[in-house]
Amino acid sequence: MKNKLIIDKNGQKEEYNILFKVDITSKKMSYLVYTKDEKNKEGETICYAGCYGKSDGHQRIEPIEDEYTLEFLDSVLLQVQKKMNIEVGE
Repeated sequence: MKNKLIIDKNGQKEEYNILFKVDITSKKMSYLVYTKDEKNKEGETICYAGCYGKSDGHQRIEPIEDEYTLEFLDSVLLQVQKKMNIEVGE
């Protein structure tokens, strides 16, 4: 069973599949990488990333504005993809 993420966008609920969560304890931050399994023109799966946390008793996903963090998450995603390709190809 996949982990699901439901995001409320202006009253419309959109469902995503969570690919992975990264906790950075030194920053006391959690990040999610998730997808709707949609493809771009090149056939690659479109992924999203957001800062995950709680605010006013609600779980929230906020945009990541730190370029270093985005590059780090992209690197993690590429490593996961490579590992999955190796395991699938065996």
